[in-house]
Amino acid sequence: MNSITGQDKKVHEIFSKENKFNIPEYQRPYSWGVDQCDELLGDLIGFQKEEESDDYFLGSIVVAKSYDDNFTFDVVDGQQRLTTLTILLSAISHCLRGEKGEGAFEKYVAPSDVSLNIPPQPKLYLRKNDRDFFKKFIQDPGGIEELKSVKESSLKDSQLNIYNNAMFFLARLGGMDSKEVLEFGRFVVARCVVVFVTTQGIETAYRIFSVMNDRGLDLQACDLLKAEIISKIENSEERTDYNEIWEEMEERLGRDSFNSLFPYVRMIKAKSKARKSTVEEFRREIVKGCDPKSVVNDTLLPYSEALTLINHQCYQDGGSEEEKKINQLLTWLGRLNNSDWVPVAMELVRIFGNDPKILLSHLEKLERLAAAILIRGSYVNSRIKRYSRVLTAIEAREDLLQAGSALDIAEETQLEVLKYLNGNVYWYAGPIKSYVMLRLDSFLSGEGVDYEHSVTTIEHVLPQNPKKESVWNQDWSEDERVKWTHRLGNLVLLSRNKNPQASNHDFKKKKEVYFKTDKGVSPYACTTQVLNHETWTPKEVEERQRDVLKVLANNWSLKGIELVEI
Repeated sequence: MNSITGQDKKVHEIFSKENKFNIPEYQRPYSWGVDQCDELLGDLIGFQKEEESDDYFLGSIVVAKSYDDNFTFDVVDGQQRLTTLTILLSAISHCLRGEKGEGAFEKYVAPSDVSLNIPPQPKLYLRKNDRDFFKKFIQDPGGIEELKSVKESSLKDSQLNIYNNAMFFLARLGGMDSKEVLEFGRFVVARCVVVFVTTQGIETAYRIFSVMNDRGLDLQACDLLKAEIISKIENSEERTDYNEIWEEMEERLGRDSFNSLFPYVRMIKAKSKARKSTVEEFRREIVKGCDPKSVVNDTLLPYSEALTLINHQCYQDGGSEEEKKINQLLTWLGRLNNSDWVPVAMELVRIFGNDPKILLSHLEKLERLAAAILIRGSYVNSRIKRYSRVLTAIEAREDLLQAGSALDIAEETQLEVLKYLNGNVYWYAGPIKSYVMLRLDSFLSGEGVDYEHSVTTIEHVLPQNPKKESVWNQDWSEDERVKWTHRLGNLVLLSRNKNPQASNHDFKKKKEVYFKTDKGVSPYACTTQVLNHETWTPKEVEERQRDVLKVLANNWSLKGIELVEI
């Protein structure tokens, strides 16, 4: 019979001298991005500063022992944590070169023994497609320094994630002095804990993994808080009534959205990043010392109504122009790659919900701020700090519509956003370029376009790689193609996937077979712009670049376009 063990282990025990971990080929590629790394690093640094003795819980890892080696494990669940920890430890080691602590953390990444002529032996082996890349640039000594010169455009998605996360850790750790880096490294290996679940045999490991991740069986924060809050209502008839109210809120929002209501409300009240579980923090910030009926009536009910309105974009009946615009803005906010804006929107809806004109003005400012945050690539911790400022200002009843308010954007930030928009937008992260292109199209079309096409792709007018004999090479020099190919002026939207071969047609033929639909027109205003041109040379692209930047600058009220060098 297979034995199953679960133990709390510190990071230094996980990456001990004997242990080796293998990511099986059937696992998905490494997928954590900078956002997850930013959140992890922010949590670790914050916890280290605020908690002098407690251990930080990193989560659980499920592994299967090799039948012939008790110290070699196949990773069933926990690949993202182990890989990210390895990148972080490698970055720490890199930052300590030539300083006190040099070499102290290499043994957790890929220990070696010069005296025995033993080269670095990785503790973690990624899937075959990424293994050599990871070893060369993360696990081998000095590899991260070499990684800096790698061309991002040459990397697969999983390798790009490794590259971006390594660069992020280096940048953040580079802001510390060597003593701080050493102390932080010691904290990571000595005070960060993982629940390490092991079994002999992959079948048993997968069974454990399935049970741990069966969402239908999990008690979520809303269930635990329901038991705590409703049980404190002394009168049994009232307890029954409030139980029904609770269930109606959950049914109206849906279970997942209802469960998210509690961290959103906690954020509104605490105005800071959560450091402990939702239950603990909600209990401390909202429940403690309050009448349970008041918690439901005065907090959960109004905020659940606000969240329902936001999720379903159903402000009033949507009949007036202002009501339509409010629902459109909520739809745009919902297209962002994060939900950190939601608590601010909930508070604005709760306070200004009876005045559509005032609510619309605030939501326009919020969407502008959220777009600027997205375009500049701000990560989760900086986003939360920014929205915390807004929530604090709302609570203080400050005028958020005036210049310089917490909901406004500083002029230097406006200029920075414009410079990002003037760059190679196509190479930005998918959510950024998609939002910018769709928002541009909405501004050009007057907001009335349906963007629910099953497929929407961003395409180049001037192809990325025209063939040598292509007519494109007659109108475009190599330098001009490098300068303009990936900028907004050369990008359009299509409502379906296209044959890559067709993308290299000359401009006239490309317009006919590539950019038009079966009905002969494009559903996107930004694409129709291009169809109206007879030629597509650097002159047309430069003119369009100026035009679309002006459209975005005008609609998002971004000053400084005259300072942007097209």
